[in-house]
Amino acid sequence: MHTGHDGGGGQPSESPQVPQAPPHRPDEERAANAADCGALSFLASTWNIAAVNNNPFEYWVTHTDPAYNDLMAGVQDFIDNPGARDVKVGEVLTEEMFEELVRHLEAHDFEGMERLRRFWTEEYRDRQLVSGFLKDRMIGGKRLASMPDRITNTIHAADGQVVFRPTAINCYAGEFESKAAWWAHWQHFMFETKVQVLGRRGEPGPPKLVCHLLEKIPRERYPDVTAEEEAHSLALQTLCLAIFDAILIHILHAVAPSSWQALRRTICDALYKNKEEQTLAILTRTYPTAAVIFLQEVAASFVDKFRARDMYKKYFVLLPGQMDGKRDQNSIILASRSHFDEASARDITDEVLGVIPAVAKTLPKEVSAKMEKGDLTAAVLDGKDKNKYLLVSFHGDTNGLATRPVVAAVDQIAREKYSDHVLVCGLDANTYREHSPHYQGVMNFHDFISERGLGSCWGAKPNPLNATTCNARTYLQPQLNKAVGRHNLILNADKNLKDWIIFYANQTSATDAAKDNTGRKAYIEEMVFPTLDFPSDHGVVSATLTISPGRGAQ
Repeated sequence: MHTGHDGGGGQPSESPQVPQAPPHRPDEERAANAADCGALSFLASTWNIAAVNNNPFEYWVTHTDPAYNDLMAGVQDFIDNPGARDVKVGEVLTEEMFEELVRHLEAHDFEGMERLRRFWTEEYRDRQLVSGFLKDRMIGGKRLASMPDRITNTIHAADGQVVFRPTAINCYAGEFESKAAWWAHWQHFMFETKVQVLGRRGEPGPPKLVCHLLEKIPRERYPDVTAEEEAHSLALQTLCLAIFDAILIHILHAVAPSSWQALRRTICDALYKNKEEQTLAILTRTYPTAAVIFLQEVAASFVDKFRARDMYKKYFVLLPGQMDGKRDQNSIILASRSHFDEASARDITDEVLGVIPAVAKTLPKEVSAKMEKGDLTAAVLDGKDKNKYLLVSFHGDTNGLATRPVVAAVDQIAREKYSDHVLVCGLDANTYREHSPHYQGVMNFHDFISERGLGSCWGAKPNPLNATTCNARTYLQPQLNKAVGRHNLILNADKNLKDWIIFYANQTSATDAAKDNTGRKAYIEEMVFPTLDFPSDHGVVSATLTISPGRGAQ
C-alpha cells in the first residue's frame, strides 16, 4: 500500500466579503461530545482540489480588483459586438509576419510552403478576425488552433522545468510591451527553444524544438479536416496558432492595455504558482480535526509538499496503486494518525477496478466503465477505535457516467470481501441537476445508492439545487461556444451538486453536512469560484459521521 511514508454569485462586478472563520465549529464539537459519550464519531471531508489550469483567464474568477471585471466585459463586448474593430486577420498578423513564419518553417524542413501561401492568401488573410476566425466553428472542429495550443501552451519538460508559450492564455512570465515584442518572443519559443518531454511510456525523449512537438491532425478522428489540410496540417496548425495568439494580444491591448498583464499575474500567482500552498493552508487552518480527508485531482507535487509540512505529522497519505503521471491528477486519502493505523493500510484499488467492467454490463447502457489511471484509490485499514475501515476516494468523468459503475463495484467488493469493514467514500461524482443519457443526475444517483443500502451526507432527500460548484468559461479561451457572458454568469454557470460523502446507512449516519467555497468553512451562494483565496472550482464538503459499532456491509 502506498502511504506516502518517507520510506516508500453575486455577479463578479461585486467582490463578496469572505466571512471570517466562525468562533466555534458545531460539527467538531458534536464529534467531541459523541466521543465523550462513547459513540464513534469523527469529521470527514472531501474536496476536488482541481488540477492546475494552464490558462488563468479560462474560467471566471471572483477577483478583488474591479479592473478584472472591466477587462472581461471589454473582451466580451469586443467579441460579441466587434463592429469596425472586426478588421481583417492580415491587419493583425501582417504580411511581413507571415513571411517570417514561412522562413522559419522552411528552415526547419516543414513541407508544403506553396500550399501554405495559398491557404494564407485564399482562406485566412482576408477573414475578419472575430466573425471569420475566432467564431468559425470549422476551425474549432478541425482543431487547427486548439490542438497546437494544447501541445505548446504549457510544456512540462522531463527535467521538471515548465516552459510557457508566449501567449495571453497561460502563465508566461514575460511582458508584451507591444505586438512586435510579443512576436519576437513567440518566434524564439517556437523555432529556437528545445525541450525534452516524456514519451508515452514515461521515458525521456530526445530534445526537440517546440515546433517539432506538433502532431498531424488525422481526418479519421476529425472528419471536418480535408485531405489537403491533413497533409499540410503541421504548417497549417503553426499558422493558425500564430493568428490565434496575435488576435488575443490585439484584443487585450485594445480593451485593457495598462491592466491585463498585471491582472494575469495576480491570477497566475493565486491559481498556478501558489495554488498548492493555498490548498494546504486551507486544509491546515480549517480542517485540522478531520479524521479522514478525501482529495481528488491531486498532482504528485502536492503530495511531496504535503510530506514536507507539519500536517504530515498528523496524517499519512493513501495513494492509488498507479499514479497518473500523464494528466497528473490523482485521488488520494489523508488519514489521521490518531484515528487510523498506518501499518495496517493495504491498497485494494485493483480489486475494485477488476470488477467494474462486469458490473457496468448490469447497469443502463449509458453508463461508462472507462477509467483514467489515478481516478480511484481504495484501501482497507484498521481504525484505532477497533473498527476496520474501507476508505475510497474517486474522481468521476466530466459527465458522471462512470460514477455508478464505480460505486457498484465498491459495493460488490465491500459485501463480498470486506463485510466487517466500515465503508466511507469521498466522491467528486460529477452529478447534475437533471439526469439524462449524457449526464448523471443527482436524484438518479441518490436512488441508485439507496437501492444498495448506501446513504450520503446529503440526507434522505438531497436538493439538486444545493450546488458545490459554480464556474463558467470566459471569452478568453479557444472554445467560444462554451463562453458564458457576464450578465448571464450565475444563470448559465456550471452550478451543480457534484461532491458527496457516502457510506452504508446501517453502519453510519451523518450530521452537520457543510460546504465551503471560502476556505473558512463558509459557502457564499451564487459566487463564481475559484477566487484568489480559494483555488478550486469545487467546494469542500464535510460532515460528522457516527458509526454504529459492530455493523458490517449488509
